Formats: sequence, C-alpha cells, structure tokens
Amino acid sequence: MFSTIDILRAFQLAIVVLGAVTVYYGGKSYLRTKNKSMLFLAVGFSFVTIGAVAAGILFEILKFDLVSVETVGAGFEVLGFALIVYSILGVKD
Repeated sequence: MFSTIDILRAFQLAIVVLGAVTVYYGGKSYLRTKNKSMLFLAVGFSFVTIGAVAAGILFEILKFDLVSVETVGAGFEVLGFALIVYSILGVKD
C-alpha cells in the first residue's frame, strides 16, 4: 500500500508535469498570436507550478515543517491564480 507521503509526492509531481505542459503551450500560443491574455495565463500557471516545486524542495531537501511549506506554496498559488483570473477577465489587447 502507498503511504500518505507517497501520495503527496505523486500529486506534487503531477502538478509539476501538468503545469509545465500548460506553461509550454500557453507560451507557445502567446508567441504565435501575441495575445497578452495567453502570456498572463502562462505566467500564472508558472507561479502555480513554481509553488509546487518550491514546496517539494523545502519539504524534501531542506526539511522545513509542513505548515511553512504549505504557506510558501499557497503564496505562489494565490499569485498564480490571480494572474490566471486577470488573463481571463482583465487583459485588453
């Protein structure tokens, strides 16, 4: 059976992989169309992905406690989702 930490690692890895794919295609779309909303979308997903990577590094390598790790990760995610919302609602080309 899988331990809880193994499941957490799998979810974090999935976030990183799916985030990287989303950032890649968002960036590619921006370069093709020059649509600023795609740029903000890609940057927003970059922050969400960076949050997952930072959380993993802080917890697994630097041995920070889980509350501190989740606080840092949540900060990146809030910024990322704010940019994603801006890309959907606020960008005027």
